[in-house]
Amino acid sequence: MKKPLSSAIKRFYGLGDFGFALMTQVELTFFVFFLTDIAKFSLPMVALIGAVTSIADAISSPFYGAIISGTKPMKWGRNRSWMLIAPPIVVLLYIFQFTRIGPESVAAFIVCAGFILSHIAWNIPWVANVSLIPVLATNPEERAFLSARRATYTALGTVAFSYTGPPLANFLGQVTNNPILGYSLLAGIMAFVMMICYWTVFKITEGYEETGQAQKTAAKGASAQGVASIKGMFNSLVQNPPLIVLLISDFLRYMVNFVMSAAAAYYFTYVAQNPALLPTYLLLGGLAQVVGAHIAATLSKTLSSRNASIFGLLGLAASLIITKYVAMNIVMFFVFILVARIFLGLLTAVMVSLYSDVAVYAQWKTGEDTTPFVMGLMTLSLKTAVISRGTIIPFVLSAAGFVAGVDPATASMAIKNAVINVFVFIPGIFALVSGLVLAFGYKLTKERLIELQNEINQRKAEAEGAV
Repeated sequence: MKKPLSSAIKRFYGLGDFGFALMTQVELTFFVFFLTDIAKFSLPMVALIGAVTSIADAISSPFYGAIISGTKPMKWGRNRSWMLIAPPIVVLLYIFQFTRIGPESVAAFIVCAGFILSHIAWNIPWVANVSLIPVLATNPEERAFLSARRATYTALGTVAFSYTGPPLANFLGQVTNNPILGYSLLAGIMAFVMMICYWTVFKITEGYEETGQAQKTAAKGASAQGVASIKGMFNSLVQNPPLIVLLISDFLRYMVNFVMSAAAAYYFTYVAQNPALLPTYLLLGGLAQVVGAHIAATLSKTLSSRNASIFGLLGLAASLIITKYVAMNIVMFFVFILVARIFLGLLTAVMVSLYSDVAVYAQWKTGEDTTPFVMGLMTLSLKTAVISRGTIIPFVLSAAGFVAGVDPATASMAIKNAVINVFVFIPGIFALVSGLVLAFGYKLTKERLIELQNEINQRKAEAEGAV
């Protein structure tokens, strides 16, 4: 029988995601700016660095969970061990992503190596952290609660960075009299905070996951060690219809998020024609997502994670589509776009909990616990969306006759409409399709999950009794 969730876990699970958000915001906010304006790489080299790192990151995304599931657990547990040993490696590697050492070709190689290796080193503990949800939780409600905690802390980390990141980058550059070193130190400091946060979660979850020694004494053989086979991991994907539906739906949800993030600056420049409002939007939007994440646990308990996800996607679609028709009025725009951001915060929580649900289904179906592999597959939807988003904005804007560097004051109504479409209307359609895919394709109900978990528990009890 699993231990009940401790008060520390209820309060602080998700702290690792707070640190992770602080760290990754350095890259999301500053990486391209650092390459062009601080390190002063040539534009063709910046494009090459972007292509190499994005493709490498996407190709490696399915393997993080497979590494955790398919290797022998270390002494602190299958998941928790990675949260202890990997973060210090990230601190060192992440710094090299924000450097310029030697001639341009050598410097670009070092930046790419720092990017690719640091992402490998941080994605494995990220997957391990999220894979703890089904380990800690005893039922779908607790899985939804822990997922909501992660989303809340992630949103808080984003808001905290908006206050601390930009001024700290400037301060460090001024103190060292070296802007490049300032960004290197910023990356290292935020990665160090991430490490402390993950170590905190490692400590508060002590005793909830079997250690390597406990597994050795429990029984003999690879199955006792909890090492998932390649066949088991493959079957947990291809024999798992709810997971396949979820991956498609989640890809579309990520497309909403990434396209909106990339298009926001265009809206405030060419439609609102007031770029100074962008920081206000980012701050209020971050706070709105905190609200959405905070209410996710209650809504999931009332509706179930599945129904809360469908509600969130359809609500997101409606609010974004309405925003298209009020976007020329800045006050009404802010009203409806913040409603949309609340739904985005809600979805960040409830859709993650669905991955822990399909992991239960995979274990019931295959007889092997491939939870880290299944949970890690959510990065596949994320990374695929990161690559796909880059094609939408240029296509829509170029079709409207947009030319880079055009004076915002002379922007035609066709350009303004194209910006509005790419910022809110097209993401709204993505959200609508995502909701419909989930509503008609995802059949895993809360009641069915309870049945599956009870059957898994019965199998374990019978296996332990036979030893």
